[in-house]
Amino acid sequence: MEKNRSATRGAAGAAPRRTAGDRRHSPSRERLLREIESRGSASAAELAAATGLHENTVRGHLDRLRADGHIRREQDPPIGRGRPSHRWRAVDPGAVSPYAGLAAALADALVGAGAAARGLARAAGVAWGARLAAEQPAGADPRGLLVDLMREQGFGPERVGDALHLRRCPLIAAAARRTEVVCAVHEGMVEGIVRSHDRDAGAALEPFAAAGGACVLRLQAAS
Repeated sequence: MEKNRSATRGAAGAAPRRTAGDRRHSPSRERLLREIESRGSASAAELAAATGLHENTVRGHLDRLRADGHIRREQDPPIGRGRPSHRWRAVDPGAVSPYAGLAAALADALVGAGAAARGLARAAGVAWGARLAAEQPAGADPRGLLVDLMREQGFGPERVGDALHLRRCPLIAAAARRTEVVCAVHEGMVEGIVRSHDRDAGAALEPFAAAGGACVLRLQAAS
């Protein structure tokens, strides 16, 4: 029994991670996650070769790991003709964004723009969201796409009724100091994502409005 338990825990000695529904990962899914962590990043084909799993099976596990917030997808630069390939990288939910200091400095600089600061910040967010959405497969469900991208960006989204509660903020230090600017960027990012599927859609972000300090995000359908 002890030997089996040790094998399940893996060479790193860490217990298997859990799904968004608080279930333990299957051994195959945990193995794929650890393979990605050990490599830094990996393609589905590389993971199939390393694990012996069929590539379609690997892709199914990767989709679930992504939905559970453990990995994110990155697009490789295109080489020649054909669809661009993707690589997968592990997400550390406890990590502080390496751009947090830069974000705080830029937020301080934007505040100097006075009344125009919020508009400039929101416009930058819209462009950012549009770029994120453009990297995703065509035909994705808008709400599902938004949840996936917010999770990948480190916001810890949770559906509560018709709203999304954002349990984490990758730039919390900057947001606490310059809420009007940083939150405008995030609000614009969401708008850029949803407008990739509906040009008249919008979004409203209520900073720190829910229990526990979560931000509340509400999508606004076209009028």
